[in-house]
Amino acid sequence: MLQKEKKEGKRLKNVLLGLVTLLVALIVIPMMFNYWFLWDSGEAKGVTSDWFTLYGNIFGGLIGGFFTYLALLLTFKEQKENKKEDMRPRIDIPYQRITFSEDKFEPIIIELNNIGGSVAKNIQCKLSLPNYEEVISILKTNQSKFEIEFEEFVTKKIANHDVPEIRSIAMYNKNKEGKRKSLGAVYKDGHRHFVGSCIPMILNHDAKIQYRINDNVSKWITQIVSKRSDKFNEMNEKEMFLLNLEVTYSSIKYGTFVENFILEWKYTGIEIVEPGFKFVFVLKSTLSDEKTDKTNSGKKFSVIRGFFHRLMIFSNNN
Repeated sequence: MLQKEKKEGKRLKNVLLGLVTLLVALIVIPMMFNYWFLWDSGEAKGVTSDWFTLYGNIFGGLIGGFFTYLALLLTFKEQKENKKEDMRPRIDIPYQRITFSEDKFEPIIIELNNIGGSVAKNIQCKLSLPNYEEVISILKTNQSKFEIEFEEFVTKKIANHDVPEIRSIAMYNKNKEGKRKSLGAVYKDGHRHFVGSCIPMILNHDAKIQYRINDNVSKWITQIVSKRSDKFNEMNEKEMFLLNLEVTYSSIKYGTFVENFILEWKYTGIEIVEPGFKFVFVLKSTLSDEKTDKTNSGKKFSVIRGFFHRLMIFSNNN
């Protein structure tokens, strides 16, 4: 966030510098030029209009050359930014097919691909559940349907330590005989986990890396999927956790990148697997809007460069 603010500040300074330069070149210099040639020193030879034309051509050429130079600088900078965008590492999460068994727990594993041009180092993932409170509320009102019970826990604040009070909710699977099996506690915001490094897919198509989400989250989702009453109808999406995965990674040459992916569940049907069946879902991935600033800045960059180019042509023609 700090790096982004610095870039925005630098961009604002460049825009202000360009505006000041335009004011000086188009208003201040012509006014000074006009004032100097209206003053008759009595020492000048020739007609004043001839001197005015001569120096007008000189100053016009200098102004046109300055804007040509500025347009070239902007072009080179844009090309450098485009090359960086092409060559930097870029983590992507494709749509994934995930199945759930009614009587068997399987961890949920998310596949990450590097679709950029260089190695993504020190990849770290942090999972959060944006609709945590909404899902808990729905589950609490339908505990018999999902064969579950809840217990709330509070981690008390330790005296003389800057540790906040933490509240968590644990889920238990309660069968018809009344026996309970713990499915663990789930928090709205998880911890950051180191995953590894990943080379670009253009070098090796099978170069992928996997992130295994917290087992308690997987157990909760499996319980929700397997115990719903309308198994052969569409899933109520409000009963499923929305996953927000923050992925942090770095490159020696291009710096550190942070990207947020929104992962949503889409129920697709039943798969018959002897001796039972599996529930089939597609985990849809969407990159959040935080990274669109670079694309927009590139478009703004082209507009500014085109403006200076037209201004340079206008100066040369006059």
